[in-house]
Amino acid sequence: MKHTMLLTAAAMFTAFGLAAADSKDLGPNLPDPDAPVEIRVSSGDANKEIAAKVGEIIVIELDGNATTGYSWSELPGRTDPVLESKGNDYVVNQRPGMVGGGGKTYFRYLVKEAGTTEIKLGYARPWEKENPPARLFNVKIKAEAAKDDAAKLVELTEKDNGGTIHVVPGATVRINLKANRTTGYSWALTGKPDEKVLKSDGNEYKVNDHPEGMVGVGGVDAWTFSALAPGKAEIVLGYARPWEKDKEPAQAFKLTVEVEAASAPATDSKAAPADAKKEIRLNDGDNGKTFKVADGGAVVLVLESNATTGFSWCNADKVDKDILKLERNDYTQYPNPNGMVGVGGRTVIVYRALKPGKAKIDLTYMQPWEPDSKFNTKYSVTIEVE
Repeated sequence: MKHTMLLTAAAMFTAFGLAAADSKDLGPNLPDPDAPVEIRVSSGDANKEIAAKVGEIIVIELDGNATTGYSWSELPGRTDPVLESKGNDYVVNQRPGMVGGGGKTYFRYLVKEAGTTEIKLGYARPWEKENPPARLFNVKIKAEAAKDDAAKLVELTEKDNGGTIHVVPGATVRINLKANRTTGYSWALTGKPDEKVLKSDGNEYKVNDHPEGMVGVGGVDAWTFSALAPGKAEIVLGYARPWEKDKEPAQAFKLTVEVEAASAPATDSKAAPADAKKEIRLNDGDNGKTFKVADGGAVVLVLESNATTGFSWCNADKVDKDILKLERNDYTQYPNPNGMVGVGGRTVIVYRALKPGKAKIDLTYMQPWEPDSKFNTKYSVTIEVE
């Protein structure tokens, strides 16, 4: 009887358009098959370091109660380019007849650049500006470049002074140097590189995080260059006051950049084959296909699902464990600011390739207590690790 009621409820949601993918009815709640991977963070992750990749979305979910006048907001001070805020929403808990029952605030951030930053949130009444927040939430974010872009971005600091790097055309070289413009000093390009080989894209100065009202705070001067064609170029930067033209720079930074034609090393027996990628992302449309991944690479499945129906993607752990290792299996409901019921989401399943070979991933979308139901859906992909 219990099973029949659940199936009937699922059918009712479909009949009234609550679970159907109808753009006229659902609007912004429609699942987006090309949406970036989301990393969910909650109050239990306070003060932890969260790993992320460029292009992913970080969603922070915190309990609160707007009827008390309190609300969550980001505290000032974060100026780095690692994260871009995508806004926040407060969603009331849906409990019939309950008044003042509270809800949840969702903060969304897009990971824009590789680097480390910290998000600081405070729970306070906006008009009580003299009072400290009643609650605080901090979380550190360590962002890495997406695997496809990692080889194209080279980040350097003072410790790379006097060195030589090797890049390919299309790569970006970013030099991050400590500076303090309140002293009048700044980093300037004193030795112009060969513009046929390396083009300067200018610089950007970012002040370090600091308490409001604090003066004399230092920062980072980031110079960016684009590799254009094979050849050798030298970057020379000087730290000086622009008006003191007759004085030697207080500090100097030199770097030799050798731009080489992009080609796979013929002698590297561990190099991935040209058609084997370090990371592959698959969705519902890839059912029944075969894909190649490099040894040590990742297989990411992003599949539509709806936990409110009792269905879920099962058997993710039933793979050849000598070839593929299950690293992640998470379900995330799509944002639902209007309190709508029956809203679906997506399941993200991640495998790590352990050694060369062939493994098959066979999943079933089902209610775990009904393994033989005619409503079940099969999903299968073959992975060749090279």
